[in-house]
Amino acid sequence: MSRFELSTTLSGHEDDVRCVASLSNNEIVSGSRDSTVKIWRNDSKQRTPNFDDCVMNFKAERFINCLAIYDDGQQRLIASGGNDNLINLTSPYSTINEGNTSYCLVGHTANVSSLQCKDRYILSTSWDGTAKVWTKTGDVIYNLKGHKGPVWGASFLPGKDTFVTCGADKTIRIWEKSRLVKTIIAHKDVVRDVLVLPNGDIASCSNDSTVKIWDGKTYELKSVLSGHESFVYSICCLPDGDIVSCGEDRTIRVWRSGRCIQTITVPCVSVWDVTSLPNGDIVAGSSDSKIRVFSRSAERKASKEIISSFKKEVAESGVGEDLLGNVNMEKLCGVNALKVNGKTEGELKIVKDESSVVVLYRWDEDKWIKVGKVVTSSGSDRKITYNGLSYDYVFDIDVEDGTPPLKLPFNVSDNPYEVADKFLADNNLPYSYLQQIVDFIMKNARGATIGESNASATRPHVKDAYQEKVPGGSSILPQQNYLTFKKVNVAQIMKGFKKLNTDQTEENRIDPREVEMALDGEDYDKLGKIAFQIILNWKTNTNLVGYDLLRVAIAEINPFGDIFTPIRKGLESEQPAVIMMCVRILCNIFSASKWGEQTLMDPNILDVIFTSKLSATVQNEKTSNKQKRPLSVAVATLLLDFSVLINKFSFGPLYQKSVEIYDEYTSLLLDDEESSYRLLVGIGTLCKYRQTEQLKIFADSITSIYRDERFKMVQQEMK
Repeated sequence: MSRFELSTTLSGHEDDVRCVASLSNNEIVSGSRDSTVKIWRNDSKQRTPNFDDCVMNFKAERFINCLAIYDDGQQRLIASGGNDNLINLTSPYSTINEGNTSYCLVGHTANVSSLQCKDRYILSTSWDGTAKVWTKTGDVIYNLKGHKGPVWGASFLPGKDTFVTCGADKTIRIWEKSRLVKTIIAHKDVVRDVLVLPNGDIASCSNDSTVKIWDGKTYELKSVLSGHESFVYSICCLPDGDIVSCGEDRTIRVWRSGRCIQTITVPCVSVWDVTSLPNGDIVAGSSDSKIRVFSRSAERKASKEIISSFKKEVAESGVGEDLLGNVNMEKLCGVNALKVNGKTEGELKIVKDESSVVVLYRWDEDKWIKVGKVVTSSGSDRKITYNGLSYDYVFDIDVEDGTPPLKLPFNVSDNPYEVADKFLADNNLPYSYLQQIVDFIMKNARGATIGESNASATRPHVKDAYQEKVPGGSSILPQQNYLTFKKVNVAQIMKGFKKLNTDQTEENRIDPREVEMALDGEDYDKLGKIAFQIILNWKTNTNLVGYDLLRVAIAEINPFGDIFTPIRKGLESEQPAVIMMCVRILCNIFSASKWGEQTLMDPNILDVIFTSKLSATVQNEKTSNKQKRPLSVAVATLLLDFSVLINKFSFGPLYQKSVEIYDEYTSLLLDDEESSYRLLVGIGTLCKYRQTEQLKIFADSITSIYRDERFKMVQQEMK
């Protein structure tokens, strides 16, 4: 049988293509991080498919992660799911302009990670730790609960009402209706996808770089498919029974009888998803925002010129040395080593060419094929090339709660918060990890003057959110991103909650399991209600934990009742810690996507917040240094966020009052370097909207005390 070659490349998405599906040989569906679902139709009469006829079928509010084709014999629909926690069913024969959403399934409380359809059922998985079986009208037939962490993939098993799921807890689980009947410790790392093969066996793939085959009756391990050099994200089955896998090592691999028979390298960082067309062609979605189709059919292969150009693009793309394991780059053989044949398909060999450039080759079609230049990993003084772009660092990030190390590219001129946000979206991680990722970047970015190594673990790093000016880099002013306090330490919160919970009357006590499940599952609505219950009903000297929970939840909930009542109450507290937490809550409201900015644009809001009580607490000598510094940083951050808001919307009604507040608080916060820096950036941002001599005086009072480089850079941009 002939080998797969490039058939066509589809370009049109603006970000990673996270999922692909097929409607027919001539209709491909794709979902992307750009929040769109597109349908590509091949109406070409030419020899090779062009799929030029592309329409936007659906536009979500957030990223699309998964697709499936629903067909109950009466209606055919495209099912899509993503970071908005919803599953939408749309007609494949209409476009977004026609308002084609037929059904919307609401029930998951976190990112929808995979979808499968069979007959009248829709099987979904989510980062909320569950899988659900639905009808198209939104009825949940079965709710599959048992995984300890996010559920990554699922499939229908042969027979009625039987399912298989996989997840971050490294397990595969077998279900009959809603009953868990078998748990398999399947892999050494996160299990990303499961697939039921035509013979009833189960295939799974994992971040441990393997694909495994399990007996469909006994659930015993039958074989391990080894060859990938990094995470394996997706698997599918071809009509002839061959298995296809793809992953972080930028390859697509074809397996037959437990052996890799072909390796296809793609010039991108990640190949996210693969599927098969009915004719046996492979469709792949990747991190370079492209969809590629590969075919064994001579009639559907691209021209020799296009295939040659594609292979050249692959060969010229860089391969990170961290993908290759512990290789001594100083003791590599020269190109003469390529005269020795490889032993197995896909075997790798690293050599130094005549110019001492390190190059990776793969044994393919009985010859050594150039995969690409090996570029240095993080810690080197040289740039690292990923996806055709150069970076100062490519980090391996260890994420908590069973999430494996993941790759994160970073330039010192980048805003760490923006990089972290994209990283979370790319890897389907909850937003609560944002500060943790930022902290990691700041700790490990050598030579980047953008972080404070000894920053408190309970607040964002002081300088993390700013783009320091480097040659060719971005400026600091105006600050465009709101600074927030979203880091969550579940263990610490639960420790404090359990201790204080016992001090309450019996009717006011809350089951700790409810709180922990809401935190772990990121059930923000539940957290918000628990927070209100604590704030309003617990003793005033014990309700700090309620404000902390509200801080965690506030940006992700829909406001209910008078949400500012407890905040106003907290701002008048006799406890500096409660006041500080309320200020942090206010900072987080800025990032509430549907209501935050609008709410905080109330012309009277500053009078409500910046009361005499707040300023008195900041300057009160009885406020301990341990309490005063976090409070000062929080207040400075809040002022900075209001400056960002004013500049962003050119919102004059808040401008003059903000200037008056800066006049008061600049002198109050000068003792703390971090607070002063945030004040300076806030003043500079406010100047980008309207500069006055008064603001310049405030800035001069700060820079006369602090002469570090970061202060000088802001001062310079204000001139």
